Amino acid sequence: MEGFLLAIADALATMLSSAIFWILLLCAILLAVLAIAYHKLKVWALGLVSYSRAFSTDGVFVGESLELIETIENNSFFPLFSVRIDFFVPEGLTIDGLSCKEYTKVSSICFLPPFSTVYSRHTVTPDRRDHYRLSTASIVYRKNEFVFEDSLDFYAYPNRYGATVPLSEDLYCTGNAISDKKYIEDPFFLSGIRPYRTGDPLRSVNFKASLRSFSGGVRQLVTNNYDSSRSFDSIILLDLATYEGSTIKERDQLELGLEYTCFLFCEAVKHAGRVGFATNCAIGEGRYVYIPCSSGDMHTKAMLETFSELSYYARRDYSMTAILKRVVPELEAGTDLYLITPFIDDEMAQLLSSLERREFGVRVIPLGA
Repeated sequence: MEGFLLAIADALATMLSSAIFWILLLCAILLAVLAIAYHKLKVWALGLVSYSRAFSTDGVFVGESLELIETIENNSFFPLFSVRIDFFVPEGLTIDGLSCKEYTKVSSICFLPPFSTVYSRHTVTPDRRDHYRLSTASIVYRKNEFVFEDSLDFYAYPNRYGATVPLSEDLYCTGNAISDKKYIEDPFFLSGIRPYRTGDPLRSVNFKASLRSFSGGVRQLVTNNYDSSRSFDSIILLDLATYEGSTIKERDQLELGLEYTCFLFCEAVKHAGRVGFATNCAIGEGRYVYIPCSSGDMHTKAMLETFSELSYYARRDYSMTAILKRVVPELEAGTDLYLITPFIDDEMAQLLSSLERREFGVRVIPLGA
């Protein structure tokens, strides 16, 4: 034992008298100081980082994609390596190919040179209709967490092409289709010619062009195609009340009804129509939703966002008949009414008949038939 202790003492004396030992010790101390300094400087620099984010658009239809753009600014002279930014994505979204279940954490790792701005882009695709919101984002470095209160939302509009039961192509008699009630053909707005269709007025036939028009070797009648000299009004009524004996589930009634509604609305907007909307599904403190007929970008945005806001859990106990009686007095004569409903009772049938006699256009679109 004594010999062992003497050997250790001799080794220590040799090591302490060696220049290499002191050099290595100094290097270790220097590295430790540098590591502590780097940690302190990085924490300080991370505290100066600015963070913001934005979506490339306010809303998209289900199945379409948009970009989430993160902007990270290093406001210090200190270079920041491997900065990890975390945020949580709600269920119903696919981000960068990852389908999110419940709240899924998404991370971005980037290098921030001194006084630089770095952008991180993510592709986001909504899998279902909803109003989505992202809350906070954070940078975590060891035991330090830097939280950015940057709330951000966007709307996923219903899938306008997702209806499993195809709608009739003549739901909107627009463009070249014939309408003897609302479309006033103005001879000063000639937009071209088209083949003659049964029911076209004789005065619209272009005989000169017909002499030069052949189809399959046979002379063909053609007519002048006029632009409408005024717009048309229509209102979409979505009945989401629960009916005994209905063949469609309540959730399917909501989603399929909104797909029909979105399709009708987009068709009307495409043809420059003024469109309104009413439903007995509540939003907020109201008992039903009613948006008067209008047009323009702001109106279109408000309508689509309303479609996204409607919830399966909202109250749906208001009568569609009562809504019709409330809305009809505000409508102009000749307005088209599109009622999407799983059930028509006697009172509703009588009301619709009276509206048709008053020259309103009425079309019932059944749900669950």
